[in-house]
Amino acid sequence: MSSFNFVDVIFLIGIAQGLFLGITLPIVHQKNTSANIILSLQLIFACLMLLMRMIIYKAEEIWIIRYICIVETFIFMYGPLGYMYLKRLLEKNQQNYTLGWVHYIPALLYFSFLLVIANYTDKEYISRLSSGKFYIPFLVAETAALILNIYYWYLCGRLFLSYQKNQKHQLSFSQRAISFVKIVLFVIGSILFLWVLGFISKYFLNYNIDIISYNIIWIGIPILIYVVGYYALRQPEIFRISTNKDKPNAVKFKLEDEEIIHLKQNLEVLMDKEKVYLDNELTLVELSKRLNTSTNNLSWLLNNIYKKSFYNYINQQRVSAFLRKIKNREHLSKTLFSLSLEVGFNSKSTFNKAFREVVDDTPSGYIKKHAIK
Repeated sequence: MSSFNFVDVIFLIGIAQGLFLGITLPIVHQKNTSANIILSLQLIFACLMLLMRMIIYKAEEIWIIRYICIVETFIFMYGPLGYMYLKRLLEKNQQNYTLGWVHYIPALLYFSFLLVIANYTDKEYISRLSSGKFYIPFLVAETAALILNIYYWYLCGRLFLSYQKNQKHQLSFSQRAISFVKIVLFVIGSILFLWVLGFISKYFLNYNIDIISYNIIWIGIPILIYVVGYYALRQPEIFRISTNKDKPNAVKFKLEDEEIIHLKQNLEVLMDKEKVYLDNELTLVELSKRLNTSTNNLSWLLNNIYKKSFYNYINQQRVSAFLRKIKNREHLSKTLFSLSLEVGFNSKSTFNKAFREVVDDTPSGYIKKHAIK
């Protein structure tokens, strides 16, 4: 094998860190074990793929290349595992979610094909490679891998959009990792887009561009999964929500006048006396249980009587509580961010956005205009 260079050292450090995360992730964070196990598998697969690619570029013996290429099977595993991971992570009632065996057929077929190649002699392997007999099989494999990875990326994107919709209508808090997940999906989409361009250029235009070809997957996706693992260690529970849904035929389009009055009174008690909005993880489901009503009834009340979504209504209560603290001059001894945490917000960006929507000004701007010193 050829000598190692600086890039190889960087990759080896990344592989070591990825393996460490893959092993420790399910152990350190017990509360999110089911999702973390899936992520651990992806991290380990990513490390093995990086290691395989390094060995292929360094190896001089043909038999090593034949056998080590079997690891390439993992390219068909990223999609199903990625979707399973998001499903378990985003939905509290899907902690044991699995995909059917049919999703793993492509990986099994490709593994079988690579196993056959691994059992060729060096002479047979070189002969078939030089004669172009591997061209069609590898073209089919790459086409299938590209299509399937795009398909699972689409499923992950659709799942995340559904999560955002639930977050907007059923949660009173904005998840700090939403922007990060968006970036992850965007980067994966960009990698797949470049792969498509490289694929078209190579097989249809007869112009090979190595930097945006299939080779980008070997570095792009493993590094991306490593980044996901790093943030998952720092914020392992940040994405979870409940996706409990009432049946469509149970929707109540209008509440009776007595029900409206009763529900409004109970809601005001919870807000004014019990101050339930101080719970930064308050959800539509939890609040409806406190009111002994359905989520549909509560949503109808908020949308039609208060003219607000659950998310906006709760954040308005929090902003009002924050303004009371400002009026009491608590900002003179505490930071604005610490006050926002006290009234139920869990991030600075969510607080600033909600404050501007309610007051039409920034917190500091509001204090200056009203000369509260």
